Amino acid sequence: MNGKRIGILGMILIFAIGMCAMPASAMLNPAAGYCTALGYNYTEKTGTDGSMTGYCTIAGGQTVDAWQFLYGNVSPALSYCAKQGLTIKTKLDNPDVCGMIGSRCAVCVKTDGSEQEVTAAMGLDFREKICSGSTCCDPATDKTCPIGQESSSTDWILPAIIAVIIILVIACIAYFFKRKKNAGVPEEKKP
Repeated sequence: MNGKRIGILGMILIFAIGMCAMPASAMLNPAAGYCTALGYNYTEKTGTDGSMTGYCTIAGGQTVDAWQFLYGNVSPALSYCAKQGLTIKTKLDNPDVCGMIGSRCAVCVKTDGSEQEVTAAMGLDFREKICSGSTCCDPATDKTCPIGQESSSTDWILPAIIAVIIILVIACIAYFFKRKKNAGVPEEKKP
């Protein structure tokens, strides 16, 4: 095995160990969750280019783009906010208000002028189960989930130490093979 192959093998090994060490989590589709939470029917259609578009079939059988409905851009009279007697407003480029939804979202404007992101006002949580190894937790319902609860700014230290040790071991092995390969070669022919 030459040094280049050992280096590539080492990088693959480090990547694999890093992926095993990190908990995996994902997020459910907020537009689909919003649509169904309001009692409407959510469907997806595949475009000719292979892209997926979600639709919400609202009152009267009208079908609208599910994300545009979530943002409050279509049929605002059928939104959660309107059903609560509140005004719905779209926020752009505001990840602080929109949270997990992204930088654009709808907010319910309360009578005192305060605003709350619509799915947060509904108490919806779009996080899927978080899994690490053989343990999975639902962050929406399991408040004692050991995964991600003790998250801190030092969580990277153990994986980093393991990665450094692996790199050092691989470097030593590469050095050993290079010395062994060059052991019988005369001095003037060594690279």
